Amino acid sequence: MLKLAPYNIGASAPKFTGEQNKKDKKYADPLMNWPVRGLAYTNELGAALSEIAPKAGVLLWFPAMLYFGADIYDKYKNEKTSYDPNAQRGTEQAIFQLLASVVLPTAAVIAGQKTASVMGSMGKTGLTLQTQEEVINFIDEFNSRRHFGKFTNKRQEFKDHFVESFTTKREKLIREHKIKNPIKFITDAIFTSRHPEAIAMSHKDKVLKFADENIDSMFRMYDDLMNGRRPKEFSDKMWRKFGKLKEKYAKDPDYKATFLRDASEDIIKKFQKSKMTKSKMLKTLGGFVALGIAIKPIDHFVEKVVIKKVVEPNLSNVFNKDEKKA
Repeated sequence: MLKLAPYNIGASAPKFTGEQNKKDKKYADPLMNWPVRGLAYTNELGAALSEIAPKAGVLLWFPAMLYFGADIYDKYKNEKTSYDPNAQRGTEQAIFQLLASVVLPTAAVIAGQKTASVMGSMGKTGLTLQTQEEVINFIDEFNSRRHFGKFTNKRQEFKDHFVESFTTKREKLIREHKIKNPIKFITDAIFTSRHPEAIAMSHKDKVLKFADENIDSMFRMYDDLMNGRRPKEFSDKMWRKFGKLKEKYAKDPDYKATFLRDASEDIIKKFQKSKMTKSKMLKTLGGFVALGIAIKPIDHFVEKVVIKKVVEPNLSNVFNKDEKKA
C-alpha cells in the first residue's frame, strides 16, 4: 500500500494563452498507477491465502518486496519530478512501507484468521478450528503407520495406542512452545499453515474427546466401504472418487491384492482433508474481512500519527545535526 500526499503546485502565476487557462497538472507518481500499484498488495493477499495455499502465500511476498524496494529508492532519489537524493525522505518512506504495507496489515490478517479460528470453539467440540485441524493431521499421521483392517475387532486397542502416542506428542509440544524462538514464532505465524502447538494449548480432555469421535467415525466409514456401502458422511463427489480409486488400485500390480483396503483408507484420508479445507476457508475469509476493515485506519494511523508526529520530527533532528556537522 502506498499513500502519497498531494503535490503542491508552485506559487508562480498561471500562464494564459488567449483566454484559455492552462491548468497546472498535479504530479502523478508512476508507482501509483495500475497495474504496477497492484504489486503493493500481493504480500497482504499472500498472508490471507497462506491457510489454503501456503506455497502461493510465500511466493506472493516477492512482488511486494520488489515494489517496496523500488518505491523507497524512487522517493529517496527524486523529489517528485526533480532529481534530488534525500536520505531523510527515503528513510521516512521505508518506515512507512514497513508499517503500513508489511507489519500492520499482516498482523490484521493473522488476527482475523485467529478470530475466525477461535469462533470454532463456540461449536459443540469446544475447540478452535486450528486445534481441530491439528488433531485431524495427527490422526492421519498416526494412521499412516497402521491399517484399519488390523484393528477391525480391536478398536479400543487402536484408541489406547493413539492416546499414548498423542500424550507423548502433546507433552513434547508444550516443552517446545515454552522455549520457542520469538523470530521463529513470528515467521511461523506468517508463512506456515501448520500450528501443532494449538494441540498443546487446548484442553486435553476436549481434544481427546474430539479425536475419539473422529476415530469412531473413521472406523464406521471403513466398515461401510469394505462392505460396499456408501458412508452417510460422503457426498456424491467423494463416493465417485472412491469408485475411481478402487478401479485404479485394482489394475495396479502393487495394490491388486489389497486394492479395496487401500482405496478405503485413502478415501477416508481425503475426506478428513476436505473437512480441514472448510475450516481453512473460514480462517481465510476472516483474514480478508479483518484486512478490509483495518486497511484505511492503518494508512491513516501510520501517515498522520507515526510519520508526521513521530518519525518526521525525529529524523529532521537527526539529519539536521548531520548537516551541521558536515
